[in-house]
Amino acid sequence: MKKKWIAVTLAWAMGVTILAGCTTKNPDQSGGNTAKDSGNSGEIVINYPTFQVGVNTAAPVVSQLVEEFNKEYKGKYRIQLEEVPGDANYVDKIKVQLGTGDLPPVVYGGGYNLLDLAVAKDLVLDLTDTVGGDPEWKGLYSDASLETNSRNGKIYASSAEGSIIGYFYNKELFEKAGITEPAKTWDEFFKQCDALKAAGITPLAMDTADSAWVTQLWLGAMAATANEDGLKFMETMNPDDYNTPEMIAAAEKVQTMLREYTTLDAIGGKYENAANNFLSGQAAMIANGPWMIGDFEDEAKAMPGFSDKVGSAIYPGGFVYDAPIQGYFVTKQDDPKLEEAAIAMVKFFTSAHAQQLGLETQGMIPASQTVEITEEAKRKYPLLADFLNQAEEAAIRSDNMQSTMYSNLLDVISQELPRLYSGDLDPKGFCQSLTDGAKKNQ
Repeated sequence: MKKKWIAVTLAWAMGVTILAGCTTKNPDQSGGNTAKDSGNSGEIVINYPTFQVGVNTAAPVVSQLVEEFNKEYKGKYRIQLEEVPGDANYVDKIKVQLGTGDLPPVVYGGGYNLLDLAVAKDLVLDLTDTVGGDPEWKGLYSDASLETNSRNGKIYASSAEGSIIGYFYNKELFEKAGITEPAKTWDEFFKQCDALKAAGITPLAMDTADSAWVTQLWLGAMAATANEDGLKFMETMNPDDYNTPEMIAAAEKVQTMLREYTTLDAIGGKYENAANNFLSGQAAMIANGPWMIGDFEDEAKAMPGFSDKVGSAIYPGGFVYDAPIQGYFVTKQDDPKLEEAAIAMVKFFTSAHAQQLGLETQGMIPASQTVEITEEAKRKYPLLADFLNQAEEAAIRSDNMQSTMYSNLLDVISQELPRLYSGDLDPKGFCQSLTDGAKKNQ
């Protein structure tokens, strides 16, 4: 993902998508409410759709966990991956399956608030007794993780990942623009954007498609740091009214960002576009989590030596996103043996080993406080160690918008950000569209 590699990477991703659309599905990929036999051994096959494939930063971790699980449970259980490139495509697929009641045995909730939709339809297996009866598993749950993965006092999911998110910046580009350190206030931040632009440098890598992950991070950070009401809004699960002064003001600033401070391909562009623009040195800043750090050292994605040019920062106003990522959950199946297999998979994928693997392979923050961020991980990812030190100083924290908003708003925000950019919607109209979308869930 760099200037020279942009076309290659995007062409490869498009090729995967086209092939996925043209290839006949494996019979094991139909969804799955029955335990599938491998043919001669009684092996139970767990069909597992996931977007964490291909160029996704978590793909190497998921691939290794699948390989290890299949080896450990050989002859008993086997995970069959179903590749669903693009997180928006994944969310859409799960929503369709929610409508039919034919969910795969294991669903990764991620930051897409899928758990509530499934719980509302009584399609999720209660893990309270299972986790409670397993001291090793229960010990991995922090208070925050329990809150994230529980509903009405019942444990429904298990997290592998924490979510401490700030932003990254290109130190070399900052220096060219005369910027010596990340901004402490939003006024200073926008002055830095002006300085970068005056130096012929695109300040921000942004996106609007596929839930606009990068752009949402800027939007939420500005709302959270506006005042106490803004932070309260960001702490609200499934808010139904986005017509707040803080959100409208944040939307106005995002409109300016899209018009003045980012690349043309941000409009209609996905996360991959934003990542490419930062990794290729075409943009000075990108909002994202530590899981991106591994990409900075990957010469298939970034220029040699790029990681030495990258600095990390918390958001202006002393803000950082800090919450466990909603984890994996097991769906109710007709066959109890398939449910048992799915529970084994969720436990394996959220184990201390899995969390350590994510940390050391990807720079992912573990969900559990009992999983140590080792000196080896800090040596491998010095940028991670630096960011965690900064995050300790953050005075304001909340979950991110994508995790707390109704899942149908992921599509709404992708549809309306280009209209906000073009002026078809003003900031108030943008927030009204989100409000209208939220109220459809009532």
